Amino acid sequence: LYPTALERYQKEVESQSGPTDPRLAIPTTPPVVEKPPPPRNESEDMIKLPGADGQTVTVFEIIKTLIKKMPCKDRSYHLKTYKSSFKGSEGVKFFMMHYGLSDVKEAVSFGQMLQKRKILDHVTMDHDFDNNDNFFRIQPYMKPKVLNSFRVWVDRVESDAMALLNRLNKLMGSIISKVTDGNGYVDYLAAAEDEKYFTFEENVCELQGVSMASMDDKTKLAFGINLYNLMIKYAFIKHGIPDSDLARGSFYNGVSFNIGGTVLSFHDLENGILRGNKKPPYQPTVKFLRGDPRLKLVLSKPDPRIHFGLNCGAKSCPPVKKFTVDAIEEELRIVALAFCEQSDNVIVDDDKCELHLSTIFNWYQSDFADSKSKLVKVIVTYLRGDSKEKLQKMIESKKDIKVKYIKYDWGTNALKSKTYSSNFLQA
Repeated sequence: LYPTALERYQKEVESQSGPTDPRLAIPTTPPVVEKPPPPRNESEDMIKLPGADGQTVTVFEIIKTLIKKMPCKDRSYHLKTYKSSFKGSEGVKFFMMHYGLSDVKEAVSFGQMLQKRKILDHVTMDHDFDNNDNFFRIQPYMKPKVLNSFRVWVDRVESDAMALLNRLNKLMGSIISKVTDGNGYVDYLAAAEDEKYFTFEENVCELQGVSMASMDDKTKLAFGINLYNLMIKYAFIKHGIPDSDLARGSFYNGVSFNIGGTVLSFHDLENGILRGNKKPPYQPTVKFLRGDPRLKLVLSKPDPRIHFGLNCGAKSCPPVKKFTVDAIEEELRIVALAFCEQSDNVIVDDDKCELHLSTIFNWYQSDFADSKSKLVKVIVTYLRGDSKEKLQKMIESKKDIKVKYIKYDWGTNALKSKTYSSNFLQA
C-alpha cells in the first residue's frame, strides 16, 4: 500500500490530529502516592520463646523455623497417610534441642501454646499437644488445598482490599521478575526458593480477613479478576502446573484460596462469582447450588469481557493487566479490543466467508450471545480497522458466515516448574 514505512507513518500517523479524549491528556497533577499499609499489631503477633532469656519472635519467624527444621514426613496410621506430620514426642525433642531446654514439661507447654496460637495442631484436631505418638502438623501443612493458609490471620486487616491486592501483586512481581529469563520464561522452582516468597506466603493470608460480600459489583469485578490472576501465579509456584485435561480439571476445581473465611476455587471465582453462577464448560451444574452461602457473592450483572482479563496461565489466555474500580469499564473495553486484534484469537477471512475465533468464544458463547449468528454480531463490536470493515460487510451480505475455533494452546511461560498432581492437595 505504501512504498516505505516512513510514507505509511506520514500518511497514517503524522497527518492525524492529536487525541481529543481528556483521559489521554498530559497529566497536570502530581502522581498519586500509594498509601503505606496500616501498621501491624506487633505486640499481638509476638511469641515468647521458652528458656531463661525470654526472647520474642514473630509468628512469621517461628513458622519459618518450624518449616525448615521440624522433622516432618508422611506417616501412616490405620491405613491412612498423614502427610508432612511429626509425632508429639518428636516435637518435644525438637523444642528441647533447638531452644536448649532440659525440662520436658516446658517443651510440652511451649507446644501447647503454639497449638493455642494456631501455629501447629493435631492432624485431625482431636488432641492436645503432648509428649506422645500422636501426629501433629504445623499450620502451613494443615490445609494444602488452600493456597493462603501459611498461617491463620489474626492481625489487623487492610480496609482497602484493592490496595492490599496491589501490594501483593507487587510483591509477587518482584519474585517473578528475578527468575524470568530474557525470553519471558519463568523458573517457578527458583521462585519458591526466594526469601521474599516466604514473606508473600504470610502476607497473602491477610486475604482471610477481606469480605467480598461487602463489595459493590464494580469493586467485586476488579478485585475478582486481579485476585484470579495473582492466585494463578501463586498456584504455579506452590503446586505446579497441570499437564493434561484431567489434571487441569483437578487444578482449577481443587486449588483454592480463603477470602474472608469463604474458600473459593478458580472455577468458583470465575464461573460462580464473575460469570453470575453459570455452568462451567462441559459441566452439568452451576457452581453454587441452592443454599450455598457463596451465592451472596455472585455478580448481579456479569460482564462477558472478563474473559479478556482472566489469565489461567496458558499461552492462549489474554495477557495479565491490572484492573481498577474507577476505570474498570474502560479497561475492559481496551482489553477486549486488544485481544480481538490478535490473529491468534480472531481471524476474519472474507474470501471464504469464515470467522476464526479463540476457543474461549466457544466455551463461553452463552456469555456473549445465545447463538453463533448473534455471536458474530458481538465480535464485530470488539474489532477495529480492516477486520471490523470486513466482518461488517460479511454480515451485511446476508451470507452464511462459517464460525471455526482456533485450537487452544495450553502451553505456559514455565522454564522450570513442578508438574501438578492432585496428590499435592491431600493432607
